[in-house]
Amino acid sequence: MNKPILTAAIVDDEPTARYGIRSYINKTPSLKCVGEFQDIMSLERYLQDNFAPDIIFMDIRMPEVSGLDFIASKTVDSAIIIVTAYEQYAIKGFELNVCDYLLKPVSYGRFQQAIDKTSEYVYFKKGLIEEEYIFLRADRMIHRVRISEIEYAESMENYVKVVTSSEKIITRTSMKEFLEPLLKRGMAQVHKSYAVNIGRIKKIAGNQIITEGEYVIPLSKTFRERVSSLIMETGKYPDVR
Repeated sequence: MNKPILTAAIVDDEPTARYGIRSYINKTPSLKCVGEFQDIMSLERYLQDNFAPDIIFMDIRMPEVSGLDFIASKTVDSAIIIVTAYEQYAIKGFELNVCDYLLKPVSYGRFQQAIDKTSEYVYFKKGLIEEEYIFLRADRMIHRVRISEIEYAESMENYVKVVTSSEKIITRTSMKEFLEPLLKRGMAQVHKSYAVNIGRIKKIAGNQIITEGEYVIPLSKTFRERVSSLIMETGKYPDVR
């Protein structure tokens, strides 16, 4: 599937900084710059009459309204890449779910690394990436996780722990939100606090599921019939006791 060119906007009160990012955008075939703005108010005026860009390169320290204030209150669905000279804002930025954090001066190599990751995330949200992956925000980065490698997920209040065949990722989301894009891709809720990859069920023993990775997951009576039906659809029958 051919992927469309992504639109990008720059918000920075320093003309030289805007020029640098714009020059990088112009030499990146997958990007098109649709606007440069010296402050948040200028960006907001643009957004009143135009579609939000796919990606916004956002400075932090600007007059009147800071970049972080905009990110915290933003209603646009743009992916945000922070571009700043101040490293101390990194943790706050990632708490606000920015896609990446670039420190000035920015090299083109580092810029391209951020674009590769962010573009993939944007294409995923647009439904333009094959459904074998899901993207999770955790540890101040975006993780690309192969769905077939997920063993199970566990709800932890405002977080979900996702366990794969090779790693454990804790992402800030609800179980409902986590499962929404995965219910047609092999994941199923098996307990109020657990979901399992149907394709990785090795054994069902009473009220417990054992996965390929030997993880033991509780199976609620509420979900047992649904799980059995989904297993039948896969044609892969685990040991049931």
